This record gives sequence, structure tokens and C-alpha cells, in this order.
Amino acid sequence: MLFLMKQIPNLITLFRLALLLPILLLLALSPGERSFQGAFALFGIAALLDAADGWVARRWNCTSPAGAFLDPLTDKITCILLLVFLACRYPDWVSLWLVLPLIAREFAVQGFRSLAPCAGVLLRTDQLSKVKTLFQLISIGAVLAGLGWENLAGIAFPAAQIFLLLAVGSGCLSLVMIFIRNADLWSRRPLPMEMR
Repeated sequence: MLFLMKQIPNLITLFRLALLLPILLLLALSPGERSFQGAFALFGIAALLDAADGWVARRWNCTSPAGAFLDPLTDKITCILLLVFLACRYPDWVSLWLVLPLIAREFAVQGFRSLAPCAGVLLRTDQLSKVKTLFQLISIGAVLAGLGWENLAGIAFPAAQIFLLLAVGSGCLSLVMIFIRNADLWSRRPLPMEMR
């Protein structure tokens, strides 16, 4: 029973990742106001679950290495896939030139995070990275709301643009800060590892 309780945050994260498929199917297979509204509702549930899994993990003291890996990975997959899809399908709403720096940033940070354990360090997600993810989620939600409800488009469009710009700015700043704060990792000798 205790083992199952400790897995609840990870199960919430996996369910959040699973919601990505119906969201993309709604957007890709039958674009229309109802589909956008359904995608917005599912996306809203996924965003709420993003807050819930971390809260449950901290509240019940059941954080785990798997959760520390899965939660930010799910955020990255969700945000990048939806932003790329929206940029390709609705370039008036999401500019690809704003999405590409976010993708490059994720590769750079993930690569650096992969290097850290070789030097005996585990890099946690910093607050600025969490803010970047929040800005991305708000931007995606604004796009889906604007496409789903025509009367919201006048508010949703500038909101989507502003929050996407904020995501790029905070993402680039957090990348620089991660590299500066952990500059010593480049000069550390790697730990002995077992080859398999």
C-alpha cells in the first residue's frame, strides 16, 4: 500500500503525458471550434495535474528520482510538441522563430543535465525554468482558447504572443544561469563508471 501511495505522483505525471495524444488528435483530425474547445479542456486538465503531481509528492513526502526525471520531461514533451504543432498548423498564432530557440534551449539544458551525473552532480529544475514552463502553458492555453472561442481571439492572440516571448526570454536567461552556476562541471574529472 505504501509503495502504491508513493507512485501516485508518477501515475499523475504519466496520465498527464497520456492526455497529449487526445489533445493532438482533436487538433489534427477535426479542426473546428468544438475540437479546439475540447483540446483546451483536456489541456487545462493536464496543466492542473502538472501542479497536482508536485504538490502530492511534496505533501505526502513521496518524491522520487523517477518523478524528478518524469515531471520535467513530461513538461518538455507537452510544451514542445504542442508549440511545434501549432506553429506548423497555425503560424499566425505561433511563430516558428519563437519556438526554435525554446527547442534549442531544451536540448542544451538536457545535454548539460546528462553531463552532470558523470561528475557526481544532480541538477534540479530551477525556479526560472519553472516560470518558463508556466509561460509556455499560458501561451498554448491562450492559442487554444482563441481558436476555440472566436469572441476571445482579440484577447487571446496578444496574450499568446506576450507569454511566448516571455517564455523565450526566461528560457534563455535560465540557460545562461544554469551554465554560469555550474561552470565547474566542465573541469571536473568524471566519476568511474561501469560500462554495460
